[in-house]
Amino acid sequence: MEEDHSVILISEGAIKSIKLSLSTGEEICTYSINECPVTHPSQLGNPFLGLPLEAGKCESCGASENDKCEGHFGYIELPVPIYHPCHVTELRQLLSLICLKCLRIKKGKVKQSNGKGNAAPTLCSYCRDIPALSLKEIKTTDGAIRLELRAPHNKHMTERSWNFLDKYGFHHGGCSHHRTLLPEEALNILKKVPDDTRRKLAARGYIVQTGYVMKYLPVPPNCLYIPEFTDGQSIMSYDISIALLKKVLQKIEQIKRSRSGSPNFESHDAESCDLQLAIGQYIRLRGTTRGPQDNTKRFTVGSADSAALSTKQWLEKMRTLFISKGSGFSSRSVLTGDPYIGLGVVGLPSEVAKRMTFEEQVTDININRLQDVVDKGLCLTYRDGQATYAITVGSKGYTTLKVGQTISRRIVDGDVVFLNRPPSTHKHSLQAFYAYVHDDHTVKINPLMCGPFSADFDGDCVHIYYPQSLAAKAEALELFSVERQLISSHSGKVNLQLGNDSLVAMKAMSHTTMLHKELANQLAMFVPFSLLAPAVIKPVPSWTISQIVQGAFPANLTCQGDTHLVRDSTIIRLDLGKESVQDSFPDLVSSILREKGPKEALQFLNVLEPLLMEFLLLDGLSISLRDFNVPKALLEEAQKDIRNQSLILEQSRCSTSQFVEFRVENNLKNVKQQISDSVGKFSDLGLLIDPKKEASMSKVVQQVGFVGLQLYREGKLYSRRLVEDCFTNFVNKHLAIGDEYPPEAYGLVQSSYFHGLNPYEELIHAISTREAMIRSSRGLSEPGTLFKNLMAILRDVVICYDGTVRNICSNSIIQLKYGEDDETDSSSVVPPGEPVGVLAATAISNPAYKAVLDSSQSNNASWESMKEILQTRTSYKNDVKDRKVVLFLNDCSCAKKFCKERAALAVQSCLKRVTLGDCATDICIEHQKQINLDGTSEAAPTLVGHIHLDKGHLERINISTQDILQKCQEVSGRFGKKKGHLCHIFKKITFATCDCSFTQMPIDGKLHKVPCVQFAFSDDIVLSESIERAVNVIADSVCSVLLDTIIKGDPRIQAAKVIWVESDAASWVKHTRKVSKGESALEIIVEKDDAVSNGDAWRTAIDACLPVLNLIDTRRSIPYGIQQVRELIGISCAFDQVVQRLSTTVKMVNKGVLKDHLILVANSMTCTGNLIGFNIAGYKATFRSLKVQVPFTESTLFTPMKCFEKAAEKCDSDSLGCVVSSSAWGKHAAVGTGSSFQILWNEN
Repeated sequence: MEEDHSVILISEGAIKSIKLSLSTGEEICTYSINECPVTHPSQLGNPFLGLPLEAGKCESCGASENDKCEGHFGYIELPVPIYHPCHVTELRQLLSLICLKCLRIKKGKVKQSNGKGNAAPTLCSYCRDIPALSLKEIKTTDGAIRLELRAPHNKHMTERSWNFLDKYGFHHGGCSHHRTLLPEEALNILKKVPDDTRRKLAARGYIVQTGYVMKYLPVPPNCLYIPEFTDGQSIMSYDISIALLKKVLQKIEQIKRSRSGSPNFESHDAESCDLQLAIGQYIRLRGTTRGPQDNTKRFTVGSADSAALSTKQWLEKMRTLFISKGSGFSSRSVLTGDPYIGLGVVGLPSEVAKRMTFEEQVTDININRLQDVVDKGLCLTYRDGQATYAITVGSKGYTTLKVGQTISRRIVDGDVVFLNRPPSTHKHSLQAFYAYVHDDHTVKINPLMCGPFSADFDGDCVHIYYPQSLAAKAEALELFSVERQLISSHSGKVNLQLGNDSLVAMKAMSHTTMLHKELANQLAMFVPFSLLAPAVIKPVPSWTISQIVQGAFPANLTCQGDTHLVRDSTIIRLDLGKESVQDSFPDLVSSILREKGPKEALQFLNVLEPLLMEFLLLDGLSISLRDFNVPKALLEEAQKDIRNQSLILEQSRCSTSQFVEFRVENNLKNVKQQISDSVGKFSDLGLLIDPKKEASMSKVVQQVGFVGLQLYREGKLYSRRLVEDCFTNFVNKHLAIGDEYPPEAYGLVQSSYFHGLNPYEELIHAISTREAMIRSSRGLSEPGTLFKNLMAILRDVVICYDGTVRNICSNSIIQLKYGEDDETDSSSVVPPGEPVGVLAATAISNPAYKAVLDSSQSNNASWESMKEILQTRTSYKNDVKDRKVVLFLNDCSCAKKFCKERAALAVQSCLKRVTLGDCATDICIEHQKQINLDGTSEAAPTLVGHIHLDKGHLERINISTQDILQKCQEVSGRFGKKKGHLCHIFKKITFATCDCSFTQMPIDGKLHKVPCVQFAFSDDIVLSESIERAVNVIADSVCSVLLDTIIKGDPRIQAAKVIWVESDAASWVKHTRKVSKGESALEIIVEKDDAVSNGDAWRTAIDACLPVLNLIDTRRSIPYGIQQVRELIGISCAFDQVVQRLSTTVKMVNKGVLKDHLILVANSMTCTGNLIGFNIAGYKATFRSLKVQVPFTESTLFTPMKCFEKAAEKCDSDSLGCVVSSSAWGKHAAVGTGSSFQILWNEN
C-alpha cells in the first residue's frame, strides 16, 4: 500500500492596511456571533458574548480560559433608524452639497462653518422648481439632534412644495417653510446617490456612507468590561454601559408597545429622537468601568462628574486596545548599586525570580539541561499540547520531559532581561543585562550605569522586563546591550561617567606614589593579569599605582589622548590631577574603544570600577569640621561684595527682565571662584567637587561661603508679587542702612549652610527650593509636549539601504545622505535601518528638559529660543520677533580703528526716533499782554509756551532749532486739519525759536540763555471765559502733542539698538571673506502698524535705511524671525538658520550634541518646501504634504476616539507603514533589520 504523501496547504496572509469607515447595518450583523438580536436585558451578559463569566465557559468558542477567548459581538435591532449621534454634523454638510430631488451636486460654492453652524442655501441648476433649501441641526429640549430643511421666508410655499421628498419614504404636506428630514429618509437618500455624485463628493472630502444612519447597535463582548478578581477568579464587573444598554432595550420595548399599526411621519420623528437620546448617552459613556458611587446619580448619565470620569476611562481604554502595548512579564523594584558586578549584569531579588518565568520548548538539544531544571524544582508548569500541568514543589512524583513539551521555568543566572527607568526620553534608558539572582530585596546595577538611566541610589525605581521569545531576547541583546551602547547617541562620546566615589578614588590615587606588597597584592586581585615586578626593590619591594591600573588594560594596547599615553599596555603618561581627572576617564575609554573595540572596553570598565572601590575602602576618606573652614578675610570680602549688590538689586524692582539678577551673579562670580579654589586647595572637600563645573562650585560655596541669590522676579514659577511681598515684609521689620536696605530684602542670602540661616533667610530659601521641586514635576509639561511632537514626526525617519534618509510612511526623502557634513563616512558607522529620527528627537528634547529643570537666565533664554525655532508657526503673529531685523555693516578699507562702530552709530542716528520731549529740559507757560511772534504789526494779549532745550543733546544728535521748528509746524498743521476739539486750537498756534532766558537763574550776575521753542496761543473766546482754563488746555493737550513730535529718525522704527553679535550667536551670519569672533550690528524693531504682514518689517527697515544704505552690508543683513527669513530669502537660508540657531541654543545647555541630529531636524522642518514647526498644526501640514493617512499615529497626539471617528467619516486607510501602527497591529516595524529594501536586476 502506497503512502499518501499529499500535503495540506494552509494559505497564509499578512495584514497590509486598515481602512476605517462607519459600520453599516450589514457589517454589524455579519460580525455578530449570533444571528438573533439581543432583545432582553438579561442577554447582555450572555455566555455567547465570551469570557469572562462568573461561571462556565464561552458558548461560542468553548474556551474556558480568558486568554483563549477573543470575545464575540452581538447586536440590537432598532425599531426605527436614527442619526448616528457622533456624525450628524458631517451628514448635514454632505447633504447640503447635493440637491435632494435629482441627487446632483449643487452649483456654486457652499460656505461651510465649524461645529454646528449651518451651510448657506444654494440653488440647484437642474431643479428650478425647488427653492434654495438650507439644512440645519436642531437640538431638542431633551438633547436629541434632528435635521431640518428650511426654505427662504420670502418663498411662497404650497401643499405640494415638499412632495419631491415622498420618494424617500414619507409624505408630509403643509405650507410650512421648514420640514424635518427623518433618518429613514436620509438613509434612502444615501443609498440612491449616483456614482458620479459620489465621486464629486469624494473629491471635496465627503464620503457617502449609510453608516451615518443606524439601524443596528453593536453589543460589545464581555471581555471589554473591566474584570474584577475575587478569590483569584476573574468575574465580569458592573459597567455603567450595561445599565445604559438596558435603558436602550427598555426604550425599544416601550416603542414597540406604543405602536398600533404602521407609524406615521410624526411617530417616526418622536421615536427616532427618543431612541437617539438613549443611544447617544450610551456611546458617549461607553467604556466606563464604574458609575458614580452615589445611587441617586447612577442613572444620571448626563451629569458632569460622570461624563468627565467616563471620558478619561474611555480614553485609556482606547489607548490600551489600539495604541499602547503591555506585558505581564515585568516587575518594578528599587535600584541600588553594587560596584563588584559587571556592567552588563543586573542583580534580581530571589523573591522576584521565583515569581517570573521563561518559557522554553524541549528539543533534542536541550532536553538534558531542562530535565535538570525540572529536577531542581525550578520549573513551575509544563505544557503538552493544549493541556497545562503544574509541577508541585516538593512533590514525590517524578516528571519526565518529552521532546515537544514547553516548560515555564524560573529566572536563573544568565537569563536576558532589560531595564527601563521612566521617562524614556532617550535610547539609553533601555539597557539589556544578564541576570544574577541574589537574596537581597532590591535590583542591583554597577554604579557606572547610573548615567544612561539618569538615576541614583536614593530610592529610584526601575522597570524590569523579561523577554520570552528567542527573537525578543536576540533583539534585546542586539539593540539594548551595554556593550552596544557605550557611545552616546546624542554626542558621540562615552556614555558612562564615573560617580563621585570613583572620582575620589582616582584623585586619591594621584597622591599615592608607592604601594607596599600587601596593598599591591590586594588591589591586584581585581586585574586579569598577574602582578608585575616591583618598581622599587630596596629597601622594600614597592609598586606604583600605574602598574596596578595598567593591569586592567587589554593586551598590546597602544593609544594616545589629551590626558594619557599608553604603549604596549604600559602607562607612559596618565593625568589624574583634580582638574583633569574628570576628562581622563572618558578620554582613556574612548581610546580603548577606538583601538580594541567595545568588548575590550567593557572588560576594562568591569575591572576598573571594583579596583577603584577597593582602593577607596583600603585608603578611606575622612571629612571633619575643619574642612568647612574658609579664611576669615575671604568671607569678609564676600560679605562686602554682597552688600554692594543692594543698589543693583533695587533696580530689579522696576525692571521686567532678568538682566539685573544676571549682573549680580556675574559680580559675585569672582568671590565664588576664590572660595571654591580655597576649598579645593586646603580642604578634603576639594576631592568631592569638580572645579570645572559651575554647579559643583556653587554647591560648595553655598555650604561654606554664602547661599546667594534665591529670589528672582522673572523666569520662575512664582510671581513678582510674591517677591515684592517678601521685600515689603522685610522692610517693615528692619530699618534701612542709610539709603539702602540689606541684600536679604531682595532675596540675596549672605549666610551659608554651615553657619546656619536665620528664619527670614530660611523662608526665601524654602521658596526657591519649593519652586525647583514643583518645576521638576509640573514645569515639564512644555518640554514633554515638544518631545511628543518631535517623536510624532521623526519617529518614522530612518536610514535606508541606499544611504538616503526617508520617512517610511510615504517613502519620501528627508535627506540625501546622513552625516554629509562630517569628514568621515557616516554610512559606515550608522547602519541602514537606524532610526535616526528618534535619535535626533531625543537629542533635542534632553536639553529642553534640562533647560526647564535647571532654571537660570542662560537656560531660560535657551528654552525660549528652542520654542521659537522648533514650534514656529507659518501664520504671521506681528510680535516682536516678526518685526525685528538685524543689520550688519560693511567693512571699511581705511586704516582707522572702530570704523564699524562709528558706522553703527551713524545708522542708529538716522533711524532712532528722537522726540522733542527727549531734548526738553523744562516747559513753562507765560501770559503776556502784548506779543508779536510772526513779525506782523498786530499785537494782542496771549499765552506763550516755552519749551527749553538741552543744547548739548541737540549738538550730539546734530539737529538745529530751525529743524525742530519745522517739525512742530508740520504736526500743528496735521492736527489743524483733523476733526475734534483740538482742531481750532492748533489753527491759532504760532511758533518761533530763540535763545531764551525766561525762568533762568543768573550765573555770575549774567542771565544764562538756552535754546527755546516758543508757541503762542490767542483766542478771544477762550480767554474771555478763563485764562486758567486755557492754560490747562495747553498743558494737557498741546504740550503732550508737541513733546511727542518726532524731530529726528524714522517714525516707522520703534527701536534701533547697537549690539555685539558673537560668531556663535543665533542671529550671526557668516562672513564670506574673513573669520571673525564677532562684530557690531544694529537690531531694528519696526512699529506694529508698519508691519502688518510677512515681509513688511524687512521692507520698512531697508526703506528707512536708504540715506545710509552704503554703510549696511545687505548681503548679510537678515530678518530675525525664522519665518521671515523663509519668506524673504528662501527655504535654503531658513534651513541654515535653523541649524545655526539650534546649535547655539543647545550648546547653552548641553554641549556636544552631534550636528547630524540638528541637520536632520532642520531637514524634517523644511522637506516640504515650507518651514513647518513641531506642533499640532505642523504635524497636520507635514502629513498633508506627504499625502499619507496615519490615523493610528494621529491618535497618539489627539484624543483617540475623535481621531478614529474623523478617519471613519473620511474613510481613511492606514497602510500600517508607520512605527506606531505597525507595532499596534503586530507587524514588524520598518526600522533596524526590519527596514524594507528592494532587489533590482542589473540588465548589464
